[in-house]
Amino acid sequence: MQSWFKVIFKLRLEEILAFILLVPMLFFLLIYYGEEGFRDSNIDRFLITGAVFLLFLGIIKLKDLKLLLNYKIGRLTKVVLDFLRESLPFAFCISIYTNMHDMVHLVNPNDIDLSLMAWDEYLLGFQPAIYLERYISPGLTDFMYSSYSAFLIYILVFSMYLYVKKENTVFRETLVSVILTFYIGYIGYVFFPAVGPKFTMSHMFETSLMGTEITDRLSFLMNYEISEYTRRDCFPSLHNGIIFLILLFAFKQSKTYALFFLPFAISLFISTLYLRYHYFIDMIAGFALAAIIFYLGPRLNNWWEEKRVSNTLL
Repeated sequence: MQSWFKVIFKLRLEEILAFILLVPMLFFLLIYYGEEGFRDSNIDRFLITGAVFLLFLGIIKLKDLKLLLNYKIGRLTKVVLDFLRESLPFAFCISIYTNMHDMVHLVNPNDIDLSLMAWDEYLLGFQPAIYLERYISPGLTDFMYSSYSAFLIYILVFSMYLYVKKENTVFRETLVSVILTFYIGYIGYVFFPAVGPKFTMSHMFETSLMGTEITDRLSFLMNYEISEYTRRDCFPSLHNGIIFLILLFAFKQSKTYALFFLPFAISLFISTLYLRYHYFIDMIAGFALAAIIFYLGPRLNNWWEEKRVSNTLL
Protein backbone atom coordinates (compact mmCIF):
# COMPACT_ATOMS: atom_id res chain seq x y z
CA MET A 1 0.00 0.00 0.00
CA GLN A 2 2.84 2.38 0.85
CA SER A 3 4.39 1.81 -2.58
CA TRP A 4 1.13 2.99 -4.20
CA PHE A 5 1.21 6.14 -2.11
CA LYS A 6 4.77 6.77 -3.24
CA VAL A 7 3.76 6.41 -6.89
CA ILE A 8 0.79 8.73 -6.43
CA PHE A 9 2.82 11.43 -4.68
CA LYS A 10 5.44 11.38 -7.42
CA LEU A 11 2.79 12.98 -9.61
CA ARG A 12 1.72 16.60 -9.36
CA LEU A 13 -1.78 17.33 -8.12
CA GLU A 14 -3.14 18.28 -11.55
CA GLU A 15 -1.64 15.10 -13.04
CA ILE A 16 -3.31 12.75 -10.56
CA LEU A 17 -6.60 14.62 -11.08
CA ALA A 18 -6.32 13.98 -14.83
CA PHE A 19 -5.89 10.24 -14.21
CA ILE A 20 -8.86 10.22 -11.85
CA LEU A 21 -11.08 11.80 -14.53
CA LEU A 22 -9.71 9.73 -17.43
CA VAL A 23 -10.79 6.42 -15.87
CA PRO A 24 -14.56 7.14 -15.74
CA MET A 25 -14.34 8.82 -19.14
CA LEU A 26 -12.97 5.61 -20.68
CA PHE A 27 -15.57 3.59 -18.75
CA PHE A 28 -18.43 5.70 -20.14
CA LEU A 29 -17.03 5.43 -23.66
CA LEU A 30 -17.06 1.65 -23.43
CA ILE A 31 -20.49 1.15 -21.88
CA TYR A 32 -22.33 3.74 -23.99
CA TYR A 33 -20.65 3.00 -27.32
CA GLY A 34 -23.26 2.44 -30.02
CA GLU A 35 -26.19 3.66 -27.96
CA GLU A 36 -28.57 6.32 -29.27
CA GLY A 37 -27.04 9.71 -28.65
CA PHE A 38 -23.45 8.44 -28.63
CA ARG A 39 -21.26 10.34 -31.07
CA ASP A 40 -18.34 8.66 -32.82
CA SER A 41 -16.38 11.91 -32.47
CA ASN A 42 -16.13 11.12 -28.74
CA ILE A 43 -13.74 8.31 -29.64
CA ASP A 44 -11.65 10.65 -31.78
CA ARG A 45 -11.37 13.12 -28.94
CA PHE A 46 -10.40 10.37 -26.49
CA LEU A 47 -7.64 9.25 -28.86
CA ILE A 48 -6.41 12.85 -29.05
CA THR A 49 -6.34 12.94 -25.25
CA GLY A 50 -4.27 9.75 -25.30
CA ALA A 51 -1.87 11.26 -27.84
CA VAL A 52 -1.43 14.36 -25.64
CA PHE A 53 -0.72 12.09 -22.68
CA LEU A 54 1.97 10.16 -24.60
CA LEU A 55 3.50 13.45 -25.72
CA PHE A 56 3.53 14.58 -22.10
CA LEU A 57 5.36 11.43 -20.98
CA GLY A 58 7.92 11.92 -23.75
CA ILE A 59 8.52 15.53 -22.72
CA ILE A 60 9.08 14.53 -19.08
CA LYS A 61 11.81 12.13 -20.23
CA LEU A 62 13.40 14.46 -22.79
CA LYS A 63 13.50 17.74 -20.89
CA ASP A 64 16.07 16.53 -18.34
CA LEU A 65 18.53 15.09 -20.85
CA LYS A 66 21.93 16.60 -20.07
CA LEU A 67 22.77 16.38 -23.76
CA LEU A 68 20.42 19.31 -24.40
CA LEU A 69 22.66 21.65 -22.41
CA ASN A 70 25.67 21.08 -24.68
CA TYR A 71 24.30 22.97 -27.68
CA LYS A 72 22.50 26.27 -28.17
CA ILE A 73 19.65 24.65 -30.11
CA GLY A 74 19.43 22.06 -27.33
CA ARG A 75 19.15 24.73 -24.63
CA LEU A 76 16.41 26.45 -26.63
CA THR A 77 14.66 23.11 -27.04
CA LYS A 78 14.84 22.58 -23.29
CA VAL A 79 13.15 25.95 -22.68
CA VAL A 80 10.28 24.87 -24.94
CA LEU A 81 10.09 21.43 -23.33
CA ASP A 82 10.06 22.94 -19.83
CA PHE A 83 7.12 25.16 -20.81
CA LEU A 84 5.23 22.25 -22.38
CA ARG A 85 5.84 20.15 -19.29
CA GLU A 86 4.20 22.87 -17.19
CA SER A 87 1.31 23.60 -19.53
CA LEU A 88 0.27 20.24 -21.04
CA PRO A 89 -1.72 19.19 -17.93
CA PHE A 90 -4.03 22.06 -18.90
CA ALA A 91 -4.34 20.47 -22.35
CA PHE A 92 -5.45 17.23 -20.63
CA CYS A 93 -8.04 19.27 -18.81
CA ILE A 94 -9.51 20.68 -22.02
CA SER A 95 -9.36 17.32 -23.79
CA ILE A 96 -11.27 15.67 -20.96
CA TYR A 97 -13.87 18.44 -21.14
CA THR A 98 -14.48 17.90 -24.86
CA ASN A 99 -14.97 14.20 -24.16
CA MET A 100 -17.20 14.45 -21.10
CA HIS A 101 -19.77 17.15 -21.77
CA ASP A 102 -21.13 15.38 -24.85
CA MET A 103 -21.79 12.16 -22.90
CA VAL A 104 -23.36 13.62 -19.77
CA HIS A 105 -26.87 13.13 -21.15
CA LEU A 106 -26.14 9.41 -21.45
CA VAL A 107 -24.83 9.14 -17.90
CA ASN A 108 -27.56 11.27 -16.32
CA PRO A 109 -30.58 12.03 -18.55
CA ASN A 110 -32.41 14.02 -15.86
CA ASP A 111 -31.94 17.63 -16.96
CA ILE A 112 -32.54 20.32 -14.33
CA ASP A 113 -33.21 23.27 -16.65
CA LEU A 114 -36.66 23.92 -15.22
CA SER A 115 -35.20 24.15 -11.71
CA LEU A 116 -32.51 26.58 -12.91
CA MET A 117 -35.16 28.71 -14.60
CA ALA A 118 -37.13 28.73 -11.36
CA TRP A 119 -34.05 29.91 -9.45
CA ASP A 120 -33.55 32.77 -11.92
CA GLU A 121 -37.17 33.76 -11.53
CA TYR A 122 -36.81 33.67 -7.75
CA LEU A 123 -33.55 35.66 -7.69
CA LEU A 124 -34.28 38.20 -10.44
CA GLY A 125 -37.99 38.07 -11.13
CA PHE A 126 -37.30 37.52 -14.85
CA GLN A 127 -35.29 35.39 -17.27
CA PRO A 128 -32.05 37.19 -18.33
CA ALA A 129 -31.97 35.63 -21.81
CA ILE A 130 -35.44 37.01 -22.54
CA TYR A 131 -34.74 40.39 -20.93
CA LEU A 132 -31.59 40.87 -23.04
CA GLU A 133 -33.52 40.32 -26.29
CA ARG A 134 -34.29 44.04 -26.42
CA TYR A 135 -30.58 44.79 -26.92
CA ILE A 136 -29.87 42.27 -29.69
CA SER A 137 -28.16 43.65 -32.79
CA PRO A 138 -25.75 42.07 -35.31
CA GLY A 139 -22.82 44.18 -34.11
CA LEU A 140 -23.43 43.42 -30.44
CA THR A 141 -23.88 39.73 -31.20
CA ASP A 142 -20.51 39.68 -32.99
CA PHE A 143 -18.91 41.41 -30.01
CA MET A 144 -20.48 38.99 -27.54
CA TYR A 145 -19.39 35.95 -29.54
CA SER A 146 -15.87 37.39 -29.70
CA SER A 147 -15.87 37.86 -25.92
CA TYR A 148 -17.27 34.41 -25.23
CA SER A 149 -14.86 32.63 -27.59
CA ALA A 150 -11.81 34.39 -26.06
CA PHE A 151 -12.26 32.26 -22.93
CA LEU A 152 -9.20 30.03 -23.45
CA ILE A 153 -7.14 32.93 -24.77
CA TYR A 154 -7.61 34.84 -21.51
CA ILE A 155 -6.43 31.83 -19.50
CA LEU A 156 -3.37 31.29 -21.69
CA VAL A 157 -2.40 34.97 -21.80
CA PHE A 158 -2.44 35.33 -18.02
CA SER A 159 -0.56 32.05 -17.57
CA MET A 160 2.06 33.16 -20.10
CA TYR A 161 2.32 36.54 -18.33
CA LEU A 162 3.17 34.79 -15.06
CA TYR A 163 5.48 32.29 -16.73
CA VAL A 164 7.48 34.89 -18.66
CA LYS A 165 7.81 37.03 -15.52
CA LYS A 166 9.12 33.91 -13.75
CA GLU A 167 6.42 34.18 -11.10
CA ASN A 168 6.69 30.43 -10.65
CA THR A 169 4.75 30.13 -7.41
CA VAL A 170 1.76 32.15 -8.61
CA PHE A 171 1.93 30.42 -12.01
CA ARG A 172 1.64 27.01 -10.35
CA GLU A 173 -1.07 28.17 -7.94
CA THR A 174 -3.10 29.68 -10.79
CA LEU A 175 -2.74 26.73 -13.16
CA VAL A 176 -3.56 24.14 -10.51
CA SER A 177 -6.54 26.18 -9.30
CA VAL A 178 -7.87 26.60 -12.85
CA ILE A 179 -7.55 22.87 -13.55
CA LEU A 180 -9.16 21.99 -10.21
CA THR A 181 -12.07 24.31 -10.99
CA PHE A 182 -12.52 22.68 -14.39
CA TYR A 183 -12.60 19.18 -12.91
CA ILE A 184 -15.08 20.08 -10.17
CA GLY A 185 -17.20 21.73 -12.86
CA TYR A 186 -17.18 18.52 -14.91
CA ILE A 187 -18.49 16.60 -11.92
CA GLY A 188 -21.17 19.27 -11.52
CA TYR A 189 -22.26 18.71 -15.13
CA VAL A 190 -22.89 15.03 -14.40
CA PHE A 191 -24.89 15.64 -11.21
CA PHE A 192 -26.71 18.75 -12.48
CA PRO A 193 -27.11 18.32 -16.27
CA ALA A 194 -28.64 21.23 -18.13
CA VAL A 195 -28.76 22.18 -21.80
CA GLY A 196 -29.19 25.92 -21.23
CA PRO A 197 -31.68 28.66 -22.20
CA LYS A 198 -30.72 28.48 -25.89
CA PHE A 199 -32.74 25.27 -26.27
CA THR A 200 -34.95 25.00 -23.20
CA MET A 201 -36.43 28.46 -23.80
CA SER A 202 -36.30 28.48 -27.61
CA HIS A 203 -40.09 28.68 -27.87
CA MET A 204 -40.06 31.86 -25.74
CA PHE A 205 -37.63 33.93 -27.81
CA GLU A 206 -38.97 36.50 -30.24
CA THR A 207 -35.62 37.67 -31.65
CA SER A 208 -32.90 35.45 -33.12
CA LEU A 209 -29.21 35.97 -32.34
CA MET A 210 -28.28 37.06 -35.81
CA GLY A 211 -24.80 38.43 -36.39
CA THR A 212 -22.48 38.85 -39.32
CA GLU A 213 -20.05 36.32 -40.76
CA ILE A 214 -17.97 36.81 -37.60
CA THR A 215 -20.72 35.22 -35.52
CA ASP A 216 -21.15 32.36 -38.00
CA ARG A 217 -17.44 31.52 -37.98
CA LEU A 218 -16.99 31.77 -34.23
CA SER A 219 -20.05 29.68 -33.44
CA PHE A 220 -18.88 27.06 -35.95
CA LEU A 221 -15.42 26.87 -34.37
CA MET A 222 -16.83 26.60 -30.85
CA ASN A 223 -19.22 23.81 -31.82
CA TYR A 224 -16.97 21.92 -34.24
CA GLU A 225 -17.45 18.17 -33.68
CA ILE A 226 -19.52 18.96 -30.59
CA SER A 227 -23.28 18.66 -30.59
CA GLU A 228 -25.04 21.65 -29.09
CA TYR A 229 -28.13 19.47 -28.74
CA THR A 230 -26.51 16.74 -26.63
CA ARG A 231 -23.94 18.56 -24.51
CA ARG A 232 -24.71 19.40 -20.90
CA ASP A 233 -22.27 22.00 -19.59
CA CYS A 234 -24.25 24.72 -17.85
CA PHE A 235 -24.14 24.30 -14.09
CA PRO A 236 -21.84 25.62 -12.80
CA SER A 237 -20.77 28.04 -15.53
CA LEU A 238 -17.05 27.47 -16.05
CA HIS A 239 -16.85 30.39 -18.48
CA ASN A 240 -17.86 32.67 -15.63
CA GLY A 241 -16.09 30.76 -12.87
CA ILE A 242 -12.70 30.35 -14.54
CA ILE A 243 -12.50 33.94 -15.78
CA PHE A 244 -13.52 35.21 -12.34
CA LEU A 245 -10.77 33.01 -10.87
CA ILE A 246 -8.23 34.49 -13.32
CA LEU A 247 -9.43 37.95 -12.29
CA LEU A 248 -8.92 37.13 -8.59
CA PHE A 249 -5.37 35.87 -9.19
CA ALA A 250 -4.67 38.90 -11.37
CA PHE A 251 -5.68 41.28 -8.56
CA LYS A 252 -3.52 39.25 -6.19
CA GLN A 253 -0.48 39.46 -8.46
CA SER A 254 -0.81 42.70 -10.46
CA LYS A 255 -3.57 45.26 -10.00
CA THR A 256 -2.51 46.95 -13.26
CA TYR A 257 -3.04 43.74 -15.20
CA ALA A 258 -6.29 43.09 -13.34
CA LEU A 259 -7.75 46.55 -14.07
CA PHE A 260 -6.78 46.20 -17.74
CA PHE A 261 -8.42 42.77 -17.89
CA LEU A 262 -11.56 43.73 -15.92
CA PRO A 263 -13.65 45.09 -18.86
CA PHE A 264 -12.80 42.00 -20.93
CA ALA A 265 -13.93 39.78 -18.07
CA ILE A 266 -17.19 41.71 -17.59
CA SER A 267 -18.03 41.50 -21.29
CA LEU A 268 -17.49 37.74 -21.17
CA PHE A 269 -19.75 37.42 -18.13
CA ILE A 270 -22.53 39.30 -19.94
CA SER A 271 -21.99 37.26 -23.13
CA THR A 272 -22.87 34.01 -21.32
CA LEU A 273 -26.36 35.40 -20.67
CA TYR A 274 -26.77 37.37 -23.91
CA LEU A 275 -25.85 34.36 -26.07
CA ARG A 276 -28.28 32.19 -24.08
CA TYR A 277 -25.67 29.67 -23.01
CA HIS A 278 -26.25 30.08 -19.27
CA TYR A 279 -28.81 30.93 -16.63
CA PHE A 280 -28.01 33.56 -14.02
CA ILE A 281 -27.81 30.89 -11.31
CA ASP A 282 -25.10 29.14 -13.39
CA MET A 283 -23.08 32.36 -13.23
CA ILE A 284 -23.50 32.64 -9.44
CA ALA A 285 -22.49 29.01 -8.97
CA GLY A 286 -19.40 29.61 -11.15
CA PHE A 287 -18.41 32.68 -9.13
CA ALA A 288 -18.90 30.80 -5.84
CA LEU A 289 -16.81 27.86 -7.05
CA ALA A 290 -14.04 30.24 -8.18
CA ALA A 291 -13.99 32.02 -4.81
CA ILE A 292 -13.70 28.70 -2.95
CA ILE A 293 -10.91 27.42 -5.21
CA PHE A 294 -9.08 30.76 -5.03
CA TYR A 295 -8.79 30.13 -1.30
CA LEU A 296 -8.33 26.34 -1.28
CA GLY A 297 -6.42 25.71 -4.54
CA PRO A 298 -3.03 27.17 -3.53
CA ARG A 299 -3.24 25.58 -0.08
CA LEU A 300 -4.10 22.18 -1.52
CA ASN A 301 -1.28 22.48 -4.06
CA ASN A 302 1.24 23.47 -1.35
CA TRP A 303 0.17 20.53 0.81
CA TRP A 304 0.54 18.15 -2.13
CA GLU A 305 3.97 19.54 -3.05
CA GLU A 306 5.17 19.08 0.52
CA LYS A 307 4.06 15.44 0.33
CA ARG A 308 5.87 15.06 -3.00
CA VAL A 309 9.10 16.51 -1.63
CA SER A 310 9.01 14.35 1.51
CA ASN A 311 8.23 11.31 -0.62
CA THR A 312 11.22 12.06 -2.87
CA LEU A 313 13.53 12.30 0.13
CA LEU A 314 12.48 8.90 1.48
